[in-house]
Amino acid sequence: MAKSDFFASHEFTARWEGGLSDHPADKGGLTAYGASINFVQGIAATQGGRNFLQQIGVVLPVTRQSMRLVTADQARAMFRMEFWDALGLDCLPQRPATMLYDAAVNCGRSQSVKFAQRGYNRCVLHSAKLDVDGKIGPLTRKALQQDTDAVVSAVIQARRDFYNDLVVAKPSQKVFLKGWLNRCDALEKMLLA
Repeated sequence: MAKSDFFASHEFTARWEGGLSDHPADKGGLTAYGASINFVQGIAATQGGRNFLQQIGVVLPVTRQSMRLVTADQARAMFRMEFWDALGLDCLPQRPATMLYDAAVNCGRSQSVKFAQRGYNRCVLHSAKLDVDGKIGPLTRKALQQDTDAVVSAVIQARRDFYNDLVVAKPSQKVFLKGWLNRCDALEKMLLA
């Protein structure tokens, strides 16, 4: 089985994550190339994480000032470790790997897997449905080997539904909704081209 291409997936995600951002409604806080201060501080919470950050050249301790120095290459390295490698996306076909990776960067690992599980379940007619537990266990991994247009569309629709529900529950997040939905549309267009 061919390995999925991290760099091809990241190219899409990087276009949407942008550069330095400090939006007051962003619960992640100050963000550099998609890596929020909360995310980087989470990595730095363990000795292994601090070693990794030092290895890629991130200035410690992680502060608002040090976040302003984070580069696109450093953010990419953090995303690869925390999302791509942690989810084992090398072992999935390219389209499911790209969907999970982009969603994980934007919403977290568990939520990205829930999108995949919900989307797959919408397409299942005759076999068992997946537990929507946010864990990429053997059944979810096997289901995602079924790289069909229907599954791709259903997974992305599950992500759209999540964003719409989030804005209903937390109206302060409405400022981000159009961008989130545009990102889903662009992802779907790219993957179904």
